[in-house]
Amino acid sequence: MRPDILPAFAAFTATAALITVTPGPDSALVLRSALRSGRRTAFMTGLGVSLGLMVWGLASAVGVAALLAASPAGFRALQTAGALWLVWLGARALLTARAEDPADVGPPSASVRQSFVTGLSTNLLNPKALVFYVSLLPQFLPDGAPAFPLTLLYALTHAALNVAWFGLLSWWIPAARGLLRRGSSQAWVERVTGVVLVGFGVKLASAAI
Repeated sequence: MRPDILPAFAAFTATAALITVTPGPDSALVLRSALRSGRRTAFMTGLGVSLGLMVWGLASAVGVAALLAASPAGFRALQTAGALWLVWLGARALLTARAEDPADVGPPSASVRQSFVTGLSTNLLNPKALVFYVSLLPQFLPDGAPAFPLTLLYALTHAALNVAWFGLLSWWIPAARGLLRRGSSQAWVERVTGVVLVGFGVKLASAAI
């Protein structure tokens, strides 16, 4: 291994870890799943997010991500789709809160498969993930280093950090579910999550290319 690869890898890992723990729509979805449906569905949501990162990493390694980023129309389409998806998720959470039965004392069941697909879709439609792998990641590639294997290594590392972080949230957050037994409390979880996701969607839609 070249001596300059290890420091670059360490710097990337530190940056990716900071990005991972920064609150965003992915975190909001995992927290909602953990509070309402428990550890399994929350972890599967995080696993879907992590797989999305791997897809973006592979797209970056083979040059597809760079082509998409270089196309204003393609990037705008991804941006619009991502914004609409977040607004839809937020609106659905708000509608769920409105329909919440105050007499319901238990959390509603959630499909593990649906949680996984939601996490995956949210990340694949996130243009910030595209920008990360096209603009930021190459800064951690030493001059002359093989881009393809290093990009895959970085993507795998980023995904592993997400699995670890969301796994931690999935395990720890459900401990607070005892405070959310009442339907009114569960409805507030949906309201807050819905507003946050709609806010992220609006912000994404209005962001300049």
